[in-house]
Amino acid sequence: MAAAAEPPRDSLREELVITPLPSGDVAAMFQFRTRWDSELQREGVSHYRLFPKALGQLISKYSLRELHLSFTQGFWRTRYWGPPYLQAPSGAELWVWFQDTVTDVDKSWKELSNVLSGIFCASLNFIDSTNTVTPTASFKPLGLANDTDHYFLRYAVLPREVVRPETGAPCQAGLSVLLKADRLFHTSYHSQAVHIRPVCRNARCTSISWELRQTLTVVFDAFITGQGRKDWSLFRMFSRTLTEPCPLASESRVYVDVTSYNQVSREPQDVLSAPGLGWKGAQRWVHKHFVDNSNPVVISWGPRQEG
Repeated sequence: MAAAAEPPRDSLREELVITPLPSGDVAAMFQFRTRWDSELQREGVSHYRLFPKALGQLISKYSLRELHLSFTQGFWRTRYWGPPYLQAPSGAELWVWFQDTVTDVDKSWKELSNVLSGIFCASLNFIDSTNTVTPTASFKPLGLANDTDHYFLRYAVLPREVVRPETGAPCQAGLSVLLKADRLFHTSYHSQAVHIRPVCRNARCTSISWELRQTLTVVFDAFITGQGRKDWSLFRMFSRTLTEPCPLASESRVYVDVTSYNQVSREPQDVLSAPGLGWKGAQRWVHKHFVDNSNPVVISWGPRQEG
């Protein structure tokens, strides 16, 4: 009797980057990265663990190469905050690369936007030929791609779409605990996104994995104490602290980026280059914290005290 096929391997990493901004405001960027060692369009997949089943089925049914969806409230103030982690316009933005096996891209695009509308409780069903474009030069695939035939690319923006409170976090512990804070939806800037792309599974790229990145970027107004100092803490921002990791995550990390914040109460611990966090390969000075059961993360920050 033949043994049952081993289910595809998957993994989850969660990260939070906290950046004190030049204006005195504080930015927080969550990233939940799920990697699934499965070739969905070749393998008959029925078992899902970490990768959302609804999204996995979309990849197979509509022959997707990449999917990028964001919901943003407010505008990133580059003049005061510096460059953003991830670019996103206000409202809803959707852009998709289809496989070159798709014969009717416009039909697949319309059906896909309708299905996504239901999954994310959004008005993506209003995407049609009047607000859809096929960029020919400004977009390239972010994952593996043998060609860049823009015929298989579709892009649309709904500028009036509002941000929904669903975060889609894969776990109820770890960094997801902070997502329960009501203040997240009363910030100066709020942008949540889903990015799906194929990546190499090994150095020779003989097989692929699927990567799902779920991100949330928020900017909190400056926290000013009674003495007029601009201090902040994890508890002030989220009304809670981190006490345990997500049991499904292989890594739970918190970074405090102090690259452009040269008067802090502690010296940086490490130099980090992490393009996946939106830093585009630039090296950043950071404090690094690991979330585990024996080491609750309680972070506070403020100007260096003299004397």
